[in-house]
Amino acid sequence: MKSVLYISAEVIALVAISTGCVSRGNNTGWEYAPDMAYSKGYEPYNQGDSNSVNPYGMSMREPVAGTVARDKEATHYPYDNSADGYEDAKSFNYPSDFEDKAERGKYLFGIYCTPCHGANGGNDGEVFKRGLGKPAWPNFQDKYIKEITVGQIYHTLTYGKNNMGSHAYALKPMDRWRVTRYVKQLSGAGAEPAAAKDSTAAKPNN
Repeated sequence: MKSVLYISAEVIALVAISTGCVSRGNNTGWEYAPDMAYSKGYEPYNQGDSNSVNPYGMSMREPVAGTVARDKEATHYPYDNSADGYEDAKSFNYPSDFEDKAERGKYLFGIYCTPCHGANGGNDGEVFKRGLGKPAWPNFQDKYIKEITVGQIYHTLTYGKNNMGSHAYALKPMDRWRVTRYVKQLSGAGAEPAAAKDSTAAKPNN
């Protein structure tokens, strides 16, 4: 009888412990050293529900729409992410201080573009080979790439288009122009920055 009582007591204790650790909603249950996992100080863009004033519990507020970060005024891109913006970007051109030392455009293309488009723009990168995406045109020597303007290529790198996402997070404005130039070189169109003396592009930071 005593053995039965001992076993019953152990079962009840285990059930109580396991019930106390069950997570419900935002409650994750019991945790070891929680103040090591969750900072007590306010941290930028923290979403730990620690701030009841700002949205999502963030400690910092998001920038006001339409504002530009300090020292980034020169990187302003005038066209929005829309069909009209893409059409308007036709007139966008290389900045007057464009330079591509040490073939940086080719180097960056190798990092960010070859996984899909291949080293020579044949759309034979590993992503397309494995059927993880489908290009809208056969290769960079296609008429579409030959005739597309450099401004529209820059727009695509900035916002993305079709299956391709934005590369603005990885490529600074001048680097986007460098990749643009290399894309035109691969197409055989031979579009050179020297022809764009009256550039409408804002002067980007390097």
